[in-house]
Order: sequence, then C-alpha cells, then structure tokens
Amino acid sequence: ILVIVSGCFLLFINGFFAPFMEKALDENPEAKITAYLEAIKEGDETKALTIWELPNWTNEEISLLKKRRESITKDLIKNGVKDFAILKVEWWNTCCEPSVIDDSNRANGARIYVQLTDFNNTKPLYIFDVFVSKGHREPGVVDSVRHWVIRDIYLESQEPVFWTF
Repeated sequence: ILVIVSGCFLLFINGFFAPFMEKALDENPEAKITAYLEAIKEGDETKALTIWELPNWTNEEISLLKKRRESITKDLIKNGVKDFAILKVEWWNTCCEPSVIDDSNRANGARIYVQLTDFNNTKPLYIFDVFVSKGHREPGVVDSVRHWVIRDIYLESQEPVFWTF
C-alpha cells in the first residue's frame, strides 16, 4: 500500500509541477518559436532547421514537409526578421477525436498564429504547428513534462502538411 500511495503522490506532484517545469526548461511552444526565429535573425540556417524537427514518417508528406522546411527557412533568412508577435494560439488535443481545447496544460498540439516583421517592414502572417514529440496525452491527464517540437510552418494562405485538421 505504501508503494501505491507513494506512486500516486509522485504522479500528482509531477503533474502539478509539469507546467512550471515546462516553462523553466523552455519546453513550450512559444519558446520553440522564439528559438527558431532567433536562429533566423542570426542567419543560422543549420540551427533553425534543427529546431524545426521532422517526424519519422516514410510517406509522401515527409518529402513535402522537408521541402517546405528548407524553403521557408531560406526565405525567412533572406527576407530577415526584425520582430514578431504571437497573435493567437489554438490548443489541440490529438487523442481519439482531435479538437481545439481551452486548457494548454492538457494539450499536445498548438497552432500558433505569428505575425513577423521583415526588413522591408512587411508583416506576413505565419502559422506554426507545434506538437508534443512523442505520442499524445489522454484527455484530462497531466502527468509529465512535454517535449514540444515545431512540426510545420506556413503562410496563412497555405495549407498545413503536418496537421491537416
């Protein structure tokens, strides 16, 4: 019984502190977007490509996603990024029946609308799809620190490749 109680207590504590740990460890979608855009500002294509992680797919979509990743990264470096603002965040539950949810602590995906300001002072709107790297959380479960990764970036006028819901 002591082992069961101890295990439940540790799960509760881990779940309780997970959101705080994610913030402290920069394991959140906003931090991943910031890291990617800082690499863009520095002109560090290799670093930016590393931050935008491709999934381990072996289908046609991985080829499209890889091309998009390279193209968007090159274009952003070429045009420069002076500043950016996060305008809107949609938190997603990807388990069972994917849907937008209100609670970021229970989400395993985020679609984030980011307005960039480039060196020509144009302000394109990009959408960043940032997801938990391994699996998904069951609805209502907050039990561990999530590892967030950028999976797709595209202009508002484009369709997503990674998360097509």
